Amino acid sequence: MRRLLPVALLAILAFPAGSAASERAATDGTLSVKDGRGTVVVAARGGVIGSFAQGKITVVDPVAGDGTGPIVTGDDWSRDVSDTTTTWGGKTVRFRLIGGFFKIKIQGRGINLSAVGTGTVTLDGAGTDNDGTFSVNGGDYVSIPGFLLPFPLSAPTP
Repeated sequence: MRRLLPVALLAILAFPAGSAASERAATDGTLSVKDGRGTVVVAARGGVIGSFAQGKITVVDPVAGDGTGPIVTGDDWSRDVSDTTTTWGGKTVRFRLIGGFFKIKIQGRGINLSAVGTGTVTLDGAGTDNDGTFSVNGGDYVSIPGFLLPFPLSAPTP
């Protein structure tokens, strides 16, 4: 009986956290980009992690403290555009933002990223024969088009 009580308490405490996480996951969509070339824009509430071989990333983080804020490594240079906007550039740059609202714009080649959340995405390939591939909500990977392609980042409708 004494062994059962701690297990039961843990189960009761874990239930609200698990149910809250599953409610949020019900509206979140996912995006994966592999070896992209061109421009990728994600404006969402959620998280993104990625890298690029060469180029620049501009991050708008309008609400301080609503997530990790931008974490960028490997950059050769950075420039503060405003209190809420910074641009980093270089080769072999890695980045992540977890939690809260953000807008990122990546221009370059060798773009790899994973995003989860709710918002909007815009892809615009460089117009080469191979601008990379992308997948939405776990679907098949398709070629990044050589034209402006906006779409929502959200869970698929049932």
